[in-house]
Amino acid sequence: MRRIARIAVLALAFGLATWTAGWWSVCVVAAAWPWIARGSRHPVLEATAGASLAWTGILAWTAATGPLGELLRRVAGNFGAPGWAIVTAAIVFGALLAWSSATISAAAARLRPLR
Repeated sequence: MRRIARIAVLALAFGLATWTAGWWSVCVVAAAWPWIARGSRHPVLEATAGASLAWTGILAWTAATGPLGELLRRVAGNFGAPGWAIVTAAIVFGALLAWSSATISAAAARLRPLR
């Protein structure tokens, strides 16, 4: 499977997991990916990109169908930051969750059992 296709499938998995189980499910999907994609040379990069794409999609869909502008105005007002910074922080948060979980899991997948 090509890398772009793997990232697209991962984005769907991350999006569905986030939508149904919440933000913490990103860690579960990302930790499983290095074990599932044993032949991949860059499973951590794929997991990070997939999570970023999924969370960008969720935010875009929410902006199109819900009051994301009002939410950003209120949250940004509380933090004294522009709305785009809140959106960027949300996407980076999802990417960091995926990166950290996939990195730990990939390291564990490379370990050899003791004899």
